[in-house]
Amino acid sequence: MTEIRKVALILETSGGGSGRHVLDLAEGLAGAGLEVTVIWSPLRAAASFKERLLALQGVRAAEVEMQRAVGLHDLRALRALARCLDDLGPFDVLHGHSSKAGALVRLLPRRIPGTRIYTPHALRTMDPGLGRAGRLIYGTIERLLAGRADRIIAVSSSEYTHARALGIPAAKLATVVNGAALPETARRETARARMGLGPQDVAIGFIGRLDDQKEPLRFVDAVIAATRAAPAACGVVLGDGPLRAACEARAGDAPLRFLGWCDGPALFPGLDIFCMTSRYEAMPYTLIEALHAGAPIVTTQVGGVEETVIEGENGHILPLDSSSEAIGAVLAQLVTDTDRRRAFSAASTALAEQRTLVQMMAQTRAVYATATGEPSRPG
Repeated sequence: MTEIRKVALILETSGGGSGRHVLDLAEGLAGAGLEVTVIWSPLRAAASFKERLLALQGVRAAEVEMQRAVGLHDLRALRALARCLDDLGPFDVLHGHSSKAGALVRLLPRRIPGTRIYTPHALRTMDPGLGRAGRLIYGTIERLLAGRADRIIAVSSSEYTHARALGIPAAKLATVVNGAALPETARRETARARMGLGPQDVAIGFIGRLDDQKEPLRFVDAVIAATRAAPAACGVVLGDGPLRAACEARAGDAPLRFLGWCDGPALFPGLDIFCMTSRYEAMPYTLIEALHAGAPIVTTQVGGVEETVIEGENGHILPLDSSSEAIGAVLAQLVTDTDRRRAFSAASTALAEQRTLVQMMAQTRAVYATATGEPSRPG
């Protein structure tokens, strides 16, 4: 049996939820007395990720270039990662996050010590637009590489179910739902002032990357539809990406604000409704942040809603293929029904107690212990 002392957290993409998850995990593990090293790729690194990483106390950072696309460059990345681990290790746990780092960790030669853990943060095959051929290719890769992992952590019950459907054995899987917390300084009045909202505005928020997965154009159209029946409605888009220009063009003169990348957790309390229009997810942080902000939620049926939304109690779950008009109609009803929004808000706040960083850390640590055979600690 091994007592866990040194952990390496490895990731290629540092944007969005996976990057935040790694930073939260690194901070928590270091705070618990473990030696933590974050191995990250600078090629697609978000500036905010690098800034927070380098400011973490007791966490060592190392760069290894990894590219998102699959190619011969992955062999170079694998060799570079092996050298890095040789130089900085040995490690008790090697924890790869998202598909590229997860694959590299599992393909490392067995001479490199360390229990292999993989968190996909949304398996590629969960994308409904992937197509049959892509689903077969990526599903086969995940199934084969699963044999080289000691544990695979799903971040929602839907991702766990999807992994089982791919043929990944239950013995390899564990579920640890993301946890979150809003900044202690987050205040509704301050957030609304920063977003340019007036007292009469009922703010419907979108937070995330403006790309095909998140369907931001559907959000824009839904807000426009909602304003026809509820003139007080206005949309606030926090995020950026390849579809931003198209979204702004679609919005025209409609009451929508595009604020780019902002401190979403700090601004969340200023929203009256959170709306997610994604095509697929595993367990987005924004849903958990919505709970902690006490926000009513309107979302498509994607991964993570089972853990965060109770239909008719703190929000509404709509079919994945819902039209913007259908989403807009639900939003309009919430905008005009203040009592329902207040009840949904209270229910979200209550659910937030089950989705904390403390719980996420404890459950992740338990997965490490089970996978390594770490002896249990008294008390």
